[in-house]
Amino acid sequence: DDTTDAEVVNSGGSLPDRVRLYAGGDRPFFEDAVSKSPVVYLIHNMLTVEECDELIGMAKGKYDRVDDSSGTNNYLENTMVSEKLGETLAKNIDRVTLWKGGIAGKVIKDVDERISQVTGFPPEHFSDFQINKYEEGSSHEPHFDVNPTNGIMATITIFLNDVPQGSGGEFIYTNPDDGDEPVVITPTKGLAIVHHNTDEKYNFDQSTIHKEATLSGGIKYVAKKYVYLNPQPNHLRIVLPLMAMPFGGKLPRLFITLQNALIEKYGSESAEVYFQKIVTMIPVLLLIGIASAVSAFVTNKLKGDGGEKKDEKEAEGKSKKSKSKSKKSD
Repeated sequence: DDTTDAEVVNSGGSLPDRVRLYAGGDRPFFEDAVSKSPVVYLIHNMLTVEECDELIGMAKGKYDRVDDSSGTNNYLENTMVSEKLGETLAKNIDRVTLWKGGIAGKVIKDVDERISQVTGFPPEHFSDFQINKYEEGSSHEPHFDVNPTNGIMATITIFLNDVPQGSGGEFIYTNPDDGDEPVVITPTKGLAIVHHNTDEKYNFDQSTIHKEATLSGGIKYVAKKYVYLNPQPNHLRIVLPLMAMPFGGKLPRLFITLQNALIEKYGSESAEVYFQKIVTMIPVLLLIGIASAVSAFVTNKLKGDGGEKKDEKEAEGKSKKSKSKSKKSD
């Protein structure tokens, strides 16, 4: 079906009464509103089985355990400290951000294109994928998606595997404004949840508080993307992914520490300016270093070749003199 942005009324079954269809490459997918406050959409079959497996594979072996009780924010990768001082909200969760940005491959570009169709924002407004791994006993207590240095307008949460009924791990909006019961969503492979963190006036929406229930068995993989108010600059979309490329897309901790130090010293606005300048200079310095190394190598090579030729000429001259002396003695 090639229907694009069409509204279809369901005549029965388990689908919602009104569904909006979108063309997602060679297959359709749809969104349905499940709550008015907070505004929540479900995007069924957002990712294919193969795309889900691909993202899990990209993250394999790169996870770090989330520690949100340390008092240190990770602004670059949207991992904020617990709202409750000294208390861990993200319990036994492993996480990695895959820095791909503007140099991403086909899989991520295809997914970004679909997200663009749904949200109306171009990929320049998206974060990179944050992959979370939950094991038995893992949970994420009620929290908001906020980043003081970069306004998050919306959050896209995508389940990368199925979680059997009765195993927990549900995604729950605990405090709807309209007084309804909590919105509970069962993890289903390829299903995406979209919620807006702000209202139409860009004010923070308190009803977006949400949690992920304790997983009682098995493993759950969740991918997240954040939609920022402003487009992301090139040092975040190009330079940092290039720096992460040798590490399979995992950004060295040095950059996170650097940004935190700048924010602590200068405040978020000034720190962002300094951080951008420093990060943008890194490729220039690397190119200068590479050029210097190549130049030194070529110079040494030429000197070496010249020295060898000189030695050959000297040896040839000595040989001729030796032969001349030999003839005279005869």
